[in-house]
Amino acid sequence: MELRFTVWQFVRLMVHIEEHANPPKSLAALLAAWDEIWKPLDAELAELAERDFEAYSELMMDQEVAIEDATADQAHSAQQAIDEIMAIMDRTIKADENADDDPEHLQNLKFERRELRQLSRKLNRAG
Repeated sequence: MELRFTVWQFVRLMVHIEEHANPPKSLAALLAAWDEIWKPLDAELAELAERDFEAYSELMMDQEVAIEDATADQAHSAQQAIDEIMAIMDRTIKADENADDDPEHLQNLKFERRELRQLSRKLNRAG
């Protein structure tokens, strides 16, 4: 099956997995399976962030990563990780709302949260 992620969603997912000291087997398997897509994309984003922020932003927001040969298990593992990310974001949003900090940052988090919810539903149907 084919899975599609906006680049920023894929980045959120892969960074989340990499940040686990000892990720669960399902997430470690996902990282290994999608590594040949992730590593070059991560390198390209790092390079663009340094020399062409407009191109970096366009890649992050307007382009997609397509996993053409994804399995149901991979969709399920990705969906579980996205749900974990949303739970972390929910705590951050709540703390930011209580702190009454930067309203633009809060709006960006809420936008990302809504988009990740849609992605989670799509992955749930695929898995």
